[in-house]
Amino acid sequence: MKILHSALMKHASSGILNQMTWEQEAAKQLNLDWDVILYVQKYKKNVPSNIIKQWNGLSSLEWVKFRQDYYKWLLAQSEIYDVLVLRHSLSDPFQAAFLKKINKPVYLVHHTLEVQEILSYRGIKSKAKSIVEKYFGKLSLDNAQGIITVTDEIFNYENLRVKNKFKNKIIYPNGIVYDGKKNDDKRQNEIPELIFIASHFSSWHGLDLLLDELKITSEKFILHIVGNLNYIDEQKAMQDQRIVLHGHLSHNEMQELMSKMWLGLSSFALFRKNMKEACTLKVREYLKNGLPVYSGYKDVFPESFPYYKVGEPNFKAILNYARKMRHKTKEEISNSSRKYIDKEILLKNIYFSLQESQKLNSI
Repeated sequence: MKILHSALMKHASSGILNQMTWEQEAAKQLNLDWDVILYVQKYKKNVPSNIIKQWNGLSSLEWVKFRQDYYKWLLAQSEIYDVLVLRHSLSDPFQAAFLKKINKPVYLVHHTLEVQEILSYRGIKSKAKSIVEKYFGKLSLDNAQGIITVTDEIFNYENLRVKNKFKNKIIYPNGIVYDGKKNDDKRQNEIPELIFIASHFSSWHGLDLLLDELKITSEKFILHIVGNLNYIDEQKAMQDQRIVLHGHLSHNEMQELMSKMWLGLSSFALFRKNMKEACTLKVREYLKNGLPVYSGYKDVFPESFPYYKVGEPNFKAILNYARKMRHKTKEEISNSSRKYIDKEILLKNIYFSLQESQKLNSI
């Protein structure tokens, strides 16, 4: 079965580009007939990539022409593939029209609860965009062969939009490449060191909730914050000597910093997007580097998995968990996490899930 996984984006965000590049590398390692193409409107060519297809058009109606050209290209590609896997394009009438026209099976990939996320930004523009997504997103779902989601919660949400028409649940979590490198362990024994990473801290990261907790704890620890903060959170953080602000770091700088950490922190306020579950790359990076994770939401890991703990943004609970995990080696944590986050394992699973789905649909 020959599969094309494609996504349409104005810019190639680093997170999505990494995920799709790793997926293509995993497909080659597994010898799967699986191609990955990221179709972008604008791309910085100083970062070469063999999965990027850049749009060459120029038009005063860029938004329209970019999409028309993409779906025209996809239609031509469908002649040489058995199945198309498409990252859902938000509020996109051209995607809905394409799905109605194409005679090959198409699976839509969903990474969030779209309407809720759009509305979390507020404003008239977001309201209008949410209305377009409600209508055309549903039309796309109506004409899709199936859906692929990163969490159970997202599957249930998307399926409900089309009255539970999809009987085969396909979950494809985000993954990371295991490169065989051993994790350095430079942790100190005295004071717990924690890390919280985001490219930009948004409201759903809940950093403000964590910073508010600083006032009611006198425990000793060091919290390293990596990424851009808003002005209010930055001012709060600068008032506490237990916090170190790093801004943006290079990959090597991040690896060096994580080698010294006891614990990684993830989002605490997904409720601000009306979500309870997520599957972030950041958590996978922590675990691959041998850091247990304390977070405010459910991920794909089973409850028996000891290296991912869900809890409130409470420093007493966070530090208790950090101390409990301190005796675990980084290699032990990384190796135990592998079956849940290794891109090769996850891609192999999704490939066979799609094969089974196609068999069921042909009956």
